[in-house]
Amino acid sequence: MAAVKVNGRTAEAKALRVERVVKATRELASAGGYEAVQMREVARVAQTALSTLYKYYAAKDDLIAAAVWSELDSLADDLLRRPPRQRTAEGRAGEVFVRAFLGMVRDPGFAHAAMSGYKTLREYNPDLGERPDESNEITVWSTPFGFIASTQAWGPDHRCTPMQSRTLAMLEDLWSASVVGWLNGDTSVDEVKRRLRLAAKRLLASDPAVLNGKSADIS
Repeated sequence: MAAVKVNGRTAEAKALRVERVVKATRELASAGGYEAVQMREVARVAQTALSTLYKYYAAKDDLIAAAVWSELDSLADDLLRRPPRQRTAEGRAGEVFVRAFLGMVRDPGFAHAAMSGYKTLREYNPDLGERPDESNEITVWSTPFGFIASTQAWGPDHRCTPMQSRTLAMLEDLWSASVVGWLNGDTSVDEVKRRLRLAAKRLLASDPAVLNGKSADIS
């Protein structure tokens, strides 16, 4: 097979450049957090022309969003290899958020960068869909988080109800706030894990009384 020209315009060459850019972004973020990810430095580490980098990424937050997107792909692959063993849908969904959180714990620098650019992640791939609105229509996702959790909870063919869509979005918001709290030293790893699992259990429980907020038991 002919060698791929890394600086060429083929799809293979573009894919290699993107892979190098994402890897460079991840390495810089891991070493120094959000501030360490600078366009010129990413271009240097990725051995990519700065003008080429700007062609595909308008700002550093777009680079970080691409790196986080890649991390979510890795999370999805890990869940396929090692599916959650919980017997309930809410237990399996909770495990998705716990594993994603533990991924941040293993790399605090990247976690800092990811949370600093988290708003951009939600806007990074507009083709994926919109956040749940007030129309009660079945929705898709602004990030793959909800899709990954839904797939693990109910299976790949499940079509979420508006209630489930909104609940998974709430769990994603709790997850991001929990990562920030852990980074700031306000919450321990074990406490975050407990909160994520409890929130998934209570919010996604099949008991209508719980879903309608009629249960006062939150132990």
